[in-house]
Amino acid sequence: MLDRPDCPFILDVLDSLKRRGKALKHRNATPMIERFVEHRDGEAEERVEITFRARKRQTLALTIWCDRWVSIRASESISQAGWKFQYTHSGRFLGAEGSRDLIAAAESSLSAMYDLDDVSIPLDIIWRPLLANGPRAF
Repeated sequence: MLDRPDCPFILDVLDSLKRRGKALKHRNATPMIERFVEHRDGEAEERVEITFRARKRQTLALTIWCDRWVSIRASESISQAGWKFQYTHSGRFLGAEGSRDLIAAAESSLSAMYDLDDVSIPLDIIWRPLLANGPRAF
């Protein structure tokens, strides 16, 4: 069993997250990090889930795989009334500045989520340029 991630992309993301730790803590957005290793056909597949809860009912969660696939989930619940908003997006990470772009996008998302009712448009503006989905049929 592996005791620490050995995937270069995941290590880079965790390093960038560590470098931004004070800034995130100052915004009350200290991440919760969970690591998973799944074994399929004798090969290990690694992923890391990073969850931010800057406000009581808001959640921003990133799931990161070794092959640079990233999934984003953002939501805010309303007590006894359902969801104020939900947003999901995923794709292969394209960031030119490496994982710094990913962590900067997460910080921008936390800011966009702070006081909006429907954050899908601001979050799309942040994430669509960073995550490739491949060609789509019209």
